[in-house]
Amino acid sequence: DAEPNDRKIGKLCEYASRNPLRIPKITSNLEQRCFKDLRNENFECVKAVLCIYRKLLSSCKEQMPLFASCLLGIIRALLEQTRQDEMRILGCNALVCFMGEHYHISMDFDSEHMPYALFLFKDRQGNSETES
Repeated sequence: DAEPNDRKIGKLCEYASRNPLRIPKITSNLEQRCFKDLRNENFECVKAVLCIYRKLLSSCKEQMPLFASCLLGIIRALLEQTRQDEMRILGCNALVCFMGEHYHISMDFDSEHMPYALFLFKDRQGNSETES
């Protein structure tokens, strides 16, 4: 269980902040990698991708519209993991980080996916409680 390399994550985020036109390609690759690792149950890599997004949220605030849809797609996939509570918790934490940064930047940003994600998580929690 190796921890994500903070130095490499920092360099990637620094590169992204200096080259905002590269952000869509970077985040598209991260999204594909995350979905692949999620399918293969390689959860340490999923955690590393989320560490990168957390750093992007804090270091590339002005460029958030360039990567928000990829991040919301990952969050949605994590919240839909019915057999993996740890992944659902990671999804909740990522959603809270995203909403916190989103709130500080602009209330005009398109956040149509957030209510769905929250509803989905609430609905799944309700089903889990009734199944127990």
